[in-house]
This record gives sequence, structure tokens and C-alpha cells, in this order.
Amino acid sequence: MSLGESYLGKFNIGDYVHWRVIIRDSNYDEYYKEQWGVITNFQSIENSANRNVWYAVVLENKTGKTIPVLIHKIRKVETN
Repeated sequence: MSLGESYLGKFNIGDYVHWRVIIRDSNYDEYYKEQWGVITNFQSIENSANRNVWYAVVLENKTGKTIPVLIHKIRKVETN
């Protein structure tokens, strides 16, 4: 089983999701930046250790670009 494959059943294309990114400033103080978007696809990418890892391809709200996000990092947002 690939890393993150067990999370595939929890999400669908079109789900509105959010995740956090850790950001460090010039003093190495860290804070979290919340990001939001819609899942457009799922893909398995081979990492540097030759292991497949599952990503959700997400259309990000602020930039309008699609970015891969580790599937175990995202959380579904409840909408009406």
C-alpha cells in the first residue's frame, strides 16, 4: 500500500478542504498559514526514496493555481 492510500476514501473530487503550512521568518520563529481550496484530482508521486506517495491536487483559493498537497495534511470543510 502506498503512503496516504488509506486516506483516498475520505475525500472526493470537488471537496472544499483546508490545510496548514509552517512558515519560518528570518529569526526562525514559526507560525502557521491556513490555505483553502477545492480538490481537482488525486495523484501518486514517487518520492526520492522510490516510494509512492498520494497527493490531492488542489485548486487554491488565493492564487487560482493547482498545487499538490499531501493527502494526509488536508481536512474537509463542511459546506451547505
